[in-house]
Amino acid sequence: MNKLVLTALAVTSLSVAACDMQTSPTDLPEGSYEKTQESTNSSGTDTTRTSTTDVTVDEYGRKKAVIETETTQDPKGLFNKTTSDSKTVIRN
Repeated sequence: MNKLVLTALAVTSLSVAACDMQTSPTDLPEGSYEKTQESTNSSGTDTTRTSTTDVTVDEYGRKKAVIETETTQDPKGLFNKTTSDSKTVIRN
């Protein structure tokens, strides 16, 4: 019975993960999307990553996705938070 439960949980986990996968941001419909991920590692460093994706379509039907990502790391302690930004443009 335990094997059946574990198998069901594994299949459910993989199914949920597969729903979240995108081959490319240009596969998304036109619009703006935001995703935030938060985590803490074993050393106590908190990491927050926020990605904003803007998908547009030009007059010729070509898609462009602009992904802006802000990553903030806050190690244990005071006044040592760091933030970095990046911007990626993908054209289809």
